[in-house]
Amino acid sequence: MDIKVNILNVKDGDAIIVELFKSGQSLVMVIDGGEPAYYVKRMKPVLQAVLKAHGKKAPDVVVCTHCDSDHIGGLIPLLTDYGADVGEVWVHKIPAALKEYIVQAQLLPGNAGLRNIHSRDNHPLSLLLDSYPADSQVLAEQKIGLLLESLPQLQQLMDVIPPQKLVEAFTNARPLAAWPEVSILGPTRAYFNTLFPPNKSFESFIEEEVPAGLFLTEQESFLRKQAKLAGIKPCDRLKTQQEAELSNTNKASIIIAIDAQQGRYLFTGDAGIDSLKNISDWQNALKDLYFLKVPHHASNNNLSKELSEVMQPVYAYSSGANYQDDEVLECLKSNARNKRTKTSKTDGDLTFDSAAPEK
Repeated sequence: MDIKVNILNVKDGDAIIVELFKSGQSLVMVIDGGEPAYYVKRMKPVLQAVLKAHGKKAPDVVVCTHCDSDHIGGLIPLLTDYGADVGEVWVHKIPAALKEYIVQAQLLPGNAGLRNIHSRDNHPLSLLLDSYPADSQVLAEQKIGLLLESLPQLQQLMDVIPPQKLVEAFTNARPLAAWPEVSILGPTRAYFNTLFPPNKSFESFIEEEVPAGLFLTEQESFLRKQAKLAGIKPCDRLKTQQEAELSNTNKASIIIAIDAQQGRYLFTGDAGIDSLKNISDWQNALKDLYFLKVPHHASNNNLSKELSEVMQPVYAYSSGANYQDDEVLECLKSNARNKRTKTSKTDGDLTFDSAAPEK
């Protein structure tokens, strides 16, 4: 079986088209779609060319790894265009807690809504914004604004998925009959349910989705630079599972493995250290990868030294931009098995072809 992976440059977002070939058969899988604005100018032209090459009307599988806008947004127009002919859509149904938050988010549209609220004393969201460090409040406001936009997008996505084509993508979900090489490693349904418990306030949900530790303070930035100047190895500069700050939405990302003759390909969405270590027998499931789509745009919150030593990917590709932490890519590149590590931040659109991996 041959594999071609197309990672489109949609900044801090994922828009990935995977092509599989074997014995005269082919499978086209779309994993996430970037922000909505990228669909027409980036995703659609490439997807049209791929589908034409395979003689297909639509992707065989569309995957929404999780509901952040930089992953889910472009899938809404994609499924509007192709939903009638698409084979399957892998996604998580909206848990009851998120349904409540979606209703509340619709009352607070984007950053404009936040700015209005921030001027009101004693409003819960105003108090939450004031709780962030002063040098992080603008970024926190932007991040919360994106969260408020992405929650209604989840409902919009569910509304355009033909119900008979929806597959709940948990560990060991029904595999593709003709493609047993493709499997879902995570999350388990039990782990997913722990991430979105009922009876949590809307403000608490937002605070957990946008933790204060997500933003790099001037002091932390200085300490990172000092560690690099001091010659501390990149893998030793990665966060531990206890230090990492990550939203539950990211932790819920669908993790997909594709097994080929060369080895295992792993697609991670924005899964974190906790998510990856919740995979059954994770040390063996993630050992000595052939290809890794680096989690969460190479954020230091998503990959530990321990995981990097287990994974040791031969090829590591990242869809990075502002959230990219260079020590993550430097760590992956430093392992003895690595032949190439690339990022869309500097290399633009990325293509990996198993038939010609060195090109």
